[in-house]
Amino acid sequence: MGRIMKNFIFNSCSQLLSIIIPLITAPYLSRVLGPSNIGIESYINAMSQIFYTFGMIGLTNYSTREIAYVRDSKHERSKVFWEMMIDRVIVFGITLVIFLIVGHFNKYSSFFVIQIVWLFAMFFDVSWFFIGMEMFGLTVLRNFVVRMLTIICIFAFIKDADDFVLYIILCALSQLIGTLSIFPQLRPYIERVEVKELNLTKHFIPSIRVFLPQFASTLYLQVDKVMIEAICIDTKQIAYYGQAEKLIKAPIALITAVSSVMMPRIANEFSKNNLEKIKGYLEVTLKGLMLMAWPVAFGMAAIAEKMIPWYLGPAFEPAIIAMIILSPIIVAIAASSLSANQYFLATNQTKIMTISYSVSACLNLLINALFIPKYGFIGAAMGTIAAEYTVFIMQYYVMNKQIRIIPVMFRSLKYGFLSAIMFVIVWFVGKDSSASVYTTLIQTGVGVAVYVLLLCVTKDDLFFTILKNIVYRRAKR
Repeated sequence: MGRIMKNFIFNSCSQLLSIIIPLITAPYLSRVLGPSNIGIESYINAMSQIFYTFGMIGLTNYSTREIAYVRDSKHERSKVFWEMMIDRVIVFGITLVIFLIVGHFNKYSSFFVIQIVWLFAMFFDVSWFFIGMEMFGLTVLRNFVVRMLTIICIFAFIKDADDFVLYIILCALSQLIGTLSIFPQLRPYIERVEVKELNLTKHFIPSIRVFLPQFASTLYLQVDKVMIEAICIDTKQIAYYGQAEKLIKAPIALITAVSSVMMPRIANEFSKNNLEKIKGYLEVTLKGLMLMAWPVAFGMAAIAEKMIPWYLGPAFEPAIIAMIILSPIIVAIAASSLSANQYFLATNQTKIMTISYSVSACLNLLINALFIPKYGFIGAAMGTIAAEYTVFIMQYYVMNKQIRIIPVMFRSLKYGFLSAIMFVIVWFVGKDSSASVYTTLIQTGVGVAVYVLLLCVTKDDLFFTILKNIVYRRAKR
């Protein structure tokens, strides 16, 4: 478990960066660019993400899994690497043509042209190779340097709403620099392979099996912003929804960091038919995910009212209700990250992922179509809640038939009960206070203290195990 813990720490640091940087830049950008431009950015990003996921046909996660299968052989992993890169060239060319055609007929066509840089960088990012090798340190260092440079550039060059185009260019270039910077690190781990040894077609069908659930997932995650823009014709509505969603999903990135770490490990154990080890990993991981997800979900709902006005500015106060409505998805996404990314993907069972995500995507589209015309971004939030919990319920129903995981989930409801108590206390602490940094810090501090105290009072075994490990590691140093 030592290497897993090390990789978890590395990946958590990377995810922590992805949380901290938007937290630093969001208050500044929301005030400088304004709700309308922030809404346009969210819309363009949603469209770009849909095209990226569609164009990649599942190659990112599939590539990671394939490298994990053959990581012990330099020659075999080199074959897989070159096959995947050539496949990427092919699918990028096809995607680029479709992207430009759609962009030409879109009223934000100039931004589509800029996003070609981002699209290129995403297609040819080789982080998947190092994740498959369980070498997270390189990607973490790369992400840290690039993101720090991005922050510096944002505060140095983005001064008002007229700099919006420059901001879009800056984001695209930062992604490209990050992609190019990691290529030199590949040299020790791959070798040249004869072209005749490569099989460029064998990966397409298997990767499409991975792609189908990914695309369905991306569709129901991103289509809400596209539908808000199409139905409401008001980019401010996208901004309210998008900013609330970013705040909610920021801690999710840290909570689910363990999924990226465990997927290649479980894939490797699956290739060795070590099913008991897989079951043990899943049970411990699920309990850990729930220990973190429940208090964060209740906590985000409790602090929303006093946080949004000072954090994003008075112009974004409508985002408060969206943040409260969306907070329950933290639990659903945390649980689904285990079933989808750690179990079904690692064990090559993508059919249930495809079905669950497709059903959820259809449900989300239906709810959006019914409620966005009347309730705007709040209708989109309702659709997201329904979609995420549909995925969770369907995937756990199937997984429980193979591995008895539902009893672990029911035992983990204890964390939901403790978090509900914490929510009441945190809400009362801020009830009569003004919306300020001070109030949010007090609420957060009280919430953490109450939750930890409740874990101690109930003598939670996982919590005390984590504490013992922390104490042991410090004593060992």
